Amino acid sequence: MTPEYYERRLLEFFRTAPDKHEAHRRSAPLLREMTGDAAFVREALRRHVQRPGALNTKNYPVVGIDLALNEHFGLVINCWIPLPDRDHRLSTKAVHHHGDMLLSTGTISGPGYEHWLFSRPKLIDPDNLLFDMTVVEKAPHPAHHVAFVGEHTPHLPWYPPDTTLTLCLWSSRFPVTWKDRVKRLAIVKRNEQRLRATVNKLGLGNVAARAMDLKVVELFDFYPVATGFQGMRERQEYERGPNVDHLYSLFHVIQHTGNDALGSVIEEAAQKEGDLSNRALVDTLLADLKSGRPIEGRLSSCHLGLPHAVFSQHSVDRAVAALRGTPEK
Repeated sequence: MTPEYYERRLLEFFRTAPDKHEAHRRSAPLLREMTGDAAFVREALRRHVQRPGALNTKNYPVVGIDLALNEHFGLVINCWIPLPDRDHRLSTKAVHHHGDMLLSTGTISGPGYEHWLFSRPKLIDPDNLLFDMTVVEKAPHPAHHVAFVGEHTPHLPWYPPDTTLTLCLWSSRFPVTWKDRVKRLAIVKRNEQRLRATVNKLGLGNVAARAMDLKVVELFDFYPVATGFQGMRERQEYERGPNVDHLYSLFHVIQHTGNDALGSVIEEAAQKEGDLSNRALVDTLLADLKSGRPIEGRLSSCHLGLPHAVFSQHSVDRAVAALRGTPEK
C-alpha cells in the first residue's frame, strides 16, 4: 500500500475518535500492519531519495524518512544505525519526554531495541536541578511490536544491536484547533525557530508557548549522575556529521530493507541534483548496491562523545539505587 492510503486510514481514526489517546489506541493495529508491508517501506524510501537535497544531507544518528504531516498527526520512519561495536547497553539520547505529545511506535525490521519507561521526574534539589526518577518498565521493542508513550512520560530507547527501522506516529494530546491548521502554513513554518527564540528570550515560558503552540523545550531531558538524574535547562541536540557518513547510512538502509533495485532511482535523482557534495562516493555506493557488496551504516564521531546523551544502562540503575538508598547491583 502507499503512504497516502495509510494516511487516509489514520485520519479516519483521528477524526472520529473522542480523544487523541483513543485515536492512538485505534491506530495500533494499523501501525502493526504497516510494519509488515514491504511495498509501503519501498515506496517511502523511493520518495525519500527523490527529494531534492536527499543526497546532500548532513549525518544524524538516525536516518529520518518523513511520510505525512497534517493538523492531526505526523508520521515518520526512523532508521536506527547501531554503534560500531554493536553495544546495545548504551543510550541513544538523554532520558526525555515530549511534553504534551503522544507517540505510538512500531518496529518495521531489524532486532529492535530495548525501551525503558520512567516515572515522572520529581525535583529534589532546585539549586542543582537534581531529580528523582525510577524505571517503571524495561521492555523489548522487537519487529512488529507497537508501543505507546504518553504525554510527559520520560522514556529512553537504547541502541539496537543491529540496524532497526521504526514507524513513529506523533500527535498532540489536545483536540485539533485552528492553530494546528495555521501552523501548516509555510510562513509560520519558516518563522517557527525565530518565534520560539523570542518566547524564550522574553521569558514568557510555557504559558505563552502553549498559547502560541511552539513547543518550547525546557527540562525535557535528564541524564544519570551519582546522586540521581540531572535536569538540562536546554536540549542539546546532536551536531550534524559529514555527508559522507550519511550516504553510507542511507545506502545501508536501502540494502538492509532489500530495496537494492532503488539504485536506478538514486542514479536518476543524482543526475537531477547536479551539484552533489560527494558524487564520486554516490557512484561507488551505487556500484556496491548493484553488486551486492555489504554497505555499513556510519555514526559520526560527533555522535559518540556526549556524556549526557550516551551513557550505560548500569549508570541509570546506579542513579536509581542511590536515590532509593539501596545497594548497587
